[in-house]
Amino acid sequence: MAKRPDHSEKADAELSFEDALAQVEAVIESIEAGEIGLEKSLTEYERGVRLIKRCREVLANAEQRIEMLTKDLKPSARGDSE
Repeated sequence: MAKRPDHSEKADAELSFEDALAQVEAVIESIEAGEIGLEKSLTEYERGVRLIKRCREVLANAEQRIEMLTKDLKPSARGDSE
């Protein structure tokens, strides 16, 4: 019988940056404590990787939005004036 994961991948993929980062920190603490065993450590490590990917995705989206907003503020290259 397969074990059901404690946290679903879908739920992790919907976390805010701050929540995902807090969960990564919790995963690191539980692994470093060494009290959860090898199998659970591997499962938590896999979850940590998913959470880090989520953080990077959120940051990339934020960076893209900032670039778009900044681009809108710059004067046109043609020097058109209104």
